[in-house]
Amino acid sequence: MSGRNQWGRDASVPDVSRPETKLWFYFLAASYIDLGFEAIHFGQAEIMNGNDCDLEHWSQVLDLVRAYAARHARRHMVLCDAHVPSGGLVRDGRLLFDFHSFPLRIVEVPDKPQEAILKVGFSDGIYGRSKGGVTPSGWKCDHLPYLVEIDNWGVSRQPGQPGAGGIWVWGYDEITWFAHRSREYRAAWLRYAWDWVRKTDPDGYLQMPGSRTVRSPRDGMRWYHANAPSPAVPTGLGDEEAIRAIWAADPARR
Repeated sequence: MSGRNQWGRDASVPDVSRPETKLWFYFLAASYIDLGFEAIHFGQAEIMNGNDCDLEHWSQVLDLVRAYAARHARRHMVLCDAHVPSGGLVRDGRLLFDFHSFPLRIVEVPDKPQEAILKVGFSDGIYGRSKGGVTPSGWKCDHLPYLVEIDNWGVSRQPGQPGAGGIWVWGYDEITWFAHRSREYRAAWLRYAWDWVRKTDPDGYLQMPGSRTVRSPRDGMRWYHANAPSPAVPTGLGDEEAIRAIWAADPARR
């Protein structure tokens, strides 16, 4: 089976065409809804549908989840999203997700140590490629709004060094590279990334980092927290003020 043990022993890619997989996703989604969650991320949806070419199975799962939310969610709805390298899942003109998500795809700048930028056309970045159609809420769009995140996936064999290839950023995944930068650099880079995404594609929005695993530890810490250091989060890296300032200055809020 394609995807078997992809991330290690007994860590395989789910097959959404299997009844057991659909029931498991439904059970998890219903459990989150019962806990008060109002949005659910379904992960790398496009690598789970190798046996779902016409998206019948994904449609069934999401229809069941939304039906459960209509009865049990506190606002009687739930927002669903997933990573979509193709630009989105569309069946008979209808979008399966409420919004799309994808990694930022950060590009290292080899002649400027540890610096990185964003660039249209690098790797499989979603900029300008989010598909449109009729949304689950019933409105139409040419391009579904999407979030881009500072993603995590691991560390290369040459952490901190350029030229690891692929989507590595100075040998790190995106969040680890970000966490290893200074507080001042992180604040400036978040402002840069927010502005770049909004100017490059009006359908895109930067998802701010809040809490995420770090695969190459910084000062012994294996988790990134944006919080200011406190007794509750002593390992916080203090980025919350920078995030708040970016949101407060956003013209869309005025």
